[in-house]
Amino acid sequence: MSYGALLLPWLGAEGKSSDQQTVDGGANAYFDENAGEHFVPEIEIRDGKKYYTWPMWNQSKNRKLQVLRERTAHPDAQWWPEAGLGLFMHWGIVSEFKSSGEAWSGRWTQEREDKGVYHPQEKIWAAADTFNPTEYDPDRWMEGASRAGFRYAVLTTKHHDGYALWDSDWALMGVRQSLNGRDLVEPYVEACRKHGLKVGFYYSGMDWYFDRDYMNFSLQKNVLMNDKGEKVESFPKRPSARWAAYQEFNEKQVEELIAKYQPDIWWGDGGHGTTVEKIQAWRPGIICSNRGQGSGDHATPEGYHMAQPQFIDPIVENGWWWELCTIIQGGSWHYDHVRGEKIIPTDVFLMELAKVRCMGGNMLANIGPRPDGTLQSEVWRLFDEMETWMESNQESIFGINGGGPWPEQCNVPITIKDRVWYFHARAKHATKNNPIVLKECPGNPLRVTLLRTGEPIPYTLDQQTFLLSIPEAMKVTNATDVVKVEFGADVDPEPYLFRHW
Repeated sequence: MSYGALLLPWLGAEGKSSDQQTVDGGANAYFDENAGEHFVPEIEIRDGKKYYTWPMWNQSKNRKLQVLRERTAHPDAQWWPEAGLGLFMHWGIVSEFKSSGEAWSGRWTQEREDKGVYHPQEKIWAAADTFNPTEYDPDRWMEGASRAGFRYAVLTTKHHDGYALWDSDWALMGVRQSLNGRDLVEPYVEACRKHGLKVGFYYSGMDWYFDRDYMNFSLQKNVLMNDKGEKVESFPKRPSARWAAYQEFNEKQVEELIAKYQPDIWWGDGGHGTTVEKIQAWRPGIICSNRGQGSGDHATPEGYHMAQPQFIDPIVENGWWWELCTIIQGGSWHYDHVRGEKIIPTDVFLMELAKVRCMGGNMLANIGPRPDGTLQSEVWRLFDEMETWMESNQESIFGINGGGPWPEQCNVPITIKDRVWYFHARAKHATKNNPIVLKECPGNPLRVTLLRTGEPIPYTLDQQTFLLSIPEAMKVTNATDVVKVEFGADVDPEPYLFRHW
């Protein structure tokens, strides 16, 4: 994962929340209210697909929105677009390192040093000496995640720092060197399968520990910095055989993980460690992210700010699967010892999930477990409140096959199952002063009910404008309400069905 300010409006972070960003001309332009600028993408057409390059982002970020190969057609992989919700877990020695939570804090810039958020990479590696998750209980993690409606999980088996969570014959640093070979991956895999979640592995194709003697740890131009935080004039020249050794080193670890654990998802980042073709030959039916050699099976927008309709519409039009990966805790991807105890409010989380599902994507929500192996109390609060919500509302997220005309014609996201439309609203929505509004309503509803209770909801339909508000006494405050609108045979569902699935 890259270092950067991912907008977390529920934490009071600077910047606009996703529903404050506006669309101008669909996917042909974007107005950023923070910058006060319009951005127009370059569009390249290749093999009948449109590849958008947005000028406010670098090539790496734009590539997250692109898929450069045909996705897997293996029957064992076709569960993925309907899964809807996955749990991402960044965990390792960065979690142990105090005050960070950010894997990239070992990469120097003057600005980071001035802000006190730079730490020499050598100090982060030293956290391996004290990382000892004595309370690690992945069975409890996955039991809670399953109750909350998560359908798959992805764990960082090895991040950019090079620390391997499994007992690897090839890793230079990991549980074999610091925890007497205690395997932290196997119990996670067993817990996922016990509780019905598909098994995902995050794997970094970058390994800074392997390359530490030759690598510049500065991200600032014209500055060379070693892993100790010392500015240097030059680095030793890499031996000619070094690249081949690095490729073998990575590929052997990938092969080792797949052979031993047979994961369902390979979430490569900064490279897959080998080619997609080899990964899918070793494990037919596995699904690969698009962040490695040869791209992968789905796009991976990162953060709510990248999951806006103007960025997602081209993905859907190209027929690509996609998944939003985003932080739902305070701080960064790993556990932050200052801000990491705070977790997103449930109603905000469910609203973002509804937007993602409305656009036909999956949401991969990231938490950073504590270094001792426990989850924050706020995670359990989220799991419990989501379990309650799922008991009566899950049909609006899972088993759907289409999305409604949000935000063009409706002010809340709509998910669809054939002729049944689900309108998702937080407490501040669907009020008398801020009603749900659907313009160009496709027909006369047969029934309009609150999904949670089945009670009828009053509405008006005037010249194809559909309006409704939920009586205050019927609302919940810590989650979202879903209004179920059933249409008859006069409504054609075809224009709203997902074609990219």
